[in-house]
This record gives sequence, structure tokens and C-alpha cells, in this order.
Amino acid sequence: LINMRDREFLLIFTSVILTLIFSNLSLFLKSLSSTPFATPEIKQAARQVKIEGFRKSEQDFWRKIKDIDFDRIPQKKATANLEKTPLPPKKSTKKPTAVKPKLTKPYRIFLFIGDSVMFDLGIQLQYTMKETYKIADTKIDYKVSSGLNRIDYYDWYARTKEIINDYQPDVVIVLFGGNDTQDITDYQGKSRVILTKEWQKAYQERVEKYAKLLNYSSVRKVYWVGQSNSNRSSYIKAFPIMNDIYKNASKVSRKIEFISTWDTFAEGGQFTPVVADKSGKRGYVKVNDGVHFTSHGAKIIGDLIVDKMAADKILKLPQVPQKKP
Repeated sequence: LINMRDREFLLIFTSVILTLIFSNLSLFLKSLSSTPFATPEIKQAARQVKIEGFRKSEQDFWRKIKDIDFDRIPQKKATANLEKTPLPPKKSTKKPTAVKPKLTKPYRIFLFIGDSVMFDLGIQLQYTMKETYKIADTKIDYKVSSGLNRIDYYDWYARTKEIINDYQPDVVIVLFGGNDTQDITDYQGKSRVILTKEWQKAYQERVEKYAKLLNYSSVRKVYWVGQSNSNRSSYIKAFPIMNDIYKNASKVSRKIEFISTWDTFAEGGQFTPVVADKSGKRGYVKVNDGVHFTSHGAKIIGDLIVDKMAADKILKLPQVPQKKP
């Protein structure tokens, strides 16, 4: 192996030879012809080259080479890794650009769809949203004695498509069920007795079809309101089953959300006719039919829905302009 000193000498010698070649080819040829490595052809070529003071220049050159003291040449310490260690990247002084939050288009147009129970509830929703959130663009579209059972009496599929196309709401609030507790005719034309497995399957098909209609519409958000507890045994038996169907159907889309109201008018699982609202005021919540709300009951359910929309940032309190000092 070549030690460090020999390697340094070899590098210097090679550098001198290359310099001599490129700076004075004739001088190099003359010098090479006098070495043992010169072939007859090189010696013949060198004889034809005439260089003044060649012998003296050659002797001076080799004398300088011999006079070099290689022990005094500073040598770099050998390292395990001969590659230069890369410098750490310079820290950028440029401040990172702040990412602008994505702006969400406000929800301004609201549509309330359902039977006559929705009329009572819709009136209260309109009042609260206008007074608290300054939302005035609302519409109630209801039909007495209608629902998703008797589509032959009132086709909510066709009507919903029509009203959404005409009104272009951002949010739809749906409430059905009060008139659906009766026998049903399924899509095969067969009559199914209320609350049997066949009835539940047929009613579920109706509800899922309506949920898909809302999902593929231009509406941005849907709240499907479940039925609340009642003082009538027939409703107490039917409404929990129907609520489960509404809740499961709402899972077809992330834009549809089910709002449970079953326990709002109940204590210990039992219906209670008098309930306090958010302010603590107590009052009767339903009329004698066990389905329709009183104005007090509609306010309680309305506040429940409004609070949910506020939590979802569908509704936002209007900004109050600050007074200049």
C-alpha cells in the first residue's frame, strides 16, 4: 500500500509533469528522452528539437524536486469517512404563510316539511330563528292528514322535489308519523297490518326512499325530527318503532341527521303532560289527541332543534357592530 508521504510525492510529481507537458511540450520531450523509459522513437524525435538552455533548465527542475522536504509538508489527518460532512440546512428567515380558513357559505334558506304537527312546530321555529338569528327566509310546507304511508292520498315524493326545486333551501327540517299509524299497502299492492313485520318492512321502504330523495337533492343539510312521547297507548307503542326506522334511514347520507325528541316530554320513561321550557316556565306540552303540540310544547321542541343547528354551526348569532370610541 502507498503511505501518505509517497502519495504526496506522487501527486506533486504528476502535477509537475502535467504542467511541463502543457506549458512546454518541447522541453518535456527533451527531458523524457534522457530517461530510461525513452524509446528509440522518442530519442529520435528529441534530437530534432532545439531548445536554448535546455540542459540547464532540466537540471534546475530536477534539483528543485530533490530539495523538497516532504516531512515539512502539512498532512491532513486520515478520517474514516473521506467525504465532507454536509453542512446543516440554513434556517429560513421567511415567515410561513398563514393558511386561510376555508370559508363556508352561510345557511340562509330554511324549509319545514310535514303534516299539521309541523305547522305548529314551524310557526315556533320561524319566530325563534328570526328573533335570535335574524333568519327571515323560511317556509312551511305542510299537508293535513298526510304522511309517508298514504302516498295515494298525498304524494310527498313528488311534492318535495317540486318545492326544493322552486325554493332552493339550504336546510330542510322533516316531521312525519302522526298520520302513519295505520295499515299500509306495500309496493307489491298487498295490504299490511299496522306494526307487523311486513308493515315495518313496507314503511321502512317508504322512509328510505324519501331519505334518498333528500340525499340526492340540492339541500345541504336535513334534520329528521322523531316523534315525542304521548299520552295515547297506540302512539306509545308505534312511535318508538317508527323512530327507529327514521333513525336508520337517516344513515343513508351524512347530510341527514336524526333528532330524537322521545324523552323530551317524559320522566322515568313515562309521558308527563307539563314540562318546563329553557326559561323554567312550565306548561302543557300536547293537546288531548296526544300528537299535536301546544304552543308551549312547540317552543320546547323548537328550542331543541334550534340548539342542535347552532351546535352544528348551521345557525350563527349575528355579529353586533362595535361602537366607535
